[in-house]
Amino acid sequence: MDDPKNRLEAVKILSSPAYVGADENVLKNSMTGTFEYEKGDKRDAADFNVFFKDNATYPYYSDGIWFMTQMRRWGQITESKPAEWYASKIKEVYKPEIWTKAAELLVKEGNLDQADIPTTDGYKPATADFIDGVKYDGKQPLEYIKSMKIGNKN
Repeated sequence: MDDPKNRLEAVKILSSPAYVGADENVLKNSMTGTFEYEKGDKRDAADFNVFFKDNATYPYYSDGIWFMTQMRRWGQITESKPAEWYASKIKEVYKPEIWTKAAELLVKEGNLDQADIPTTDGYKPATADFIDGVKYDGKQPLEYIKSMKIGNKN
């Protein structure tokens, strides 16, 4: 239940210097279904900004672990860690129970459909549907890291 009035109000708020501070018209394009990719190239982009659709804001553990695998690959996590470390660390940071509690309140208020709350263990299914074609399984972070051609391998 995405009310266009709410998006227009969000544009006004976000355009203020206290937040994004970007030109209101630029923000309005992306928030209301049109996006200007470059000057003169405006296209319909109804899903340029999504909030609950396709569980866009749900804190999946697998998403957070992917970020952590990238941090390990590029040396921001400086030491090798066991797979269990990734799972336990992300559960300290990502709190799907808080997200779910807030979403259930939105359902109760009539502002969200129950179907928009995922039933999940916190992990998306393994997939290779990314631009690089490499399989990623959030439950197997070390295998993913080892599969990379460059970067740290453990």
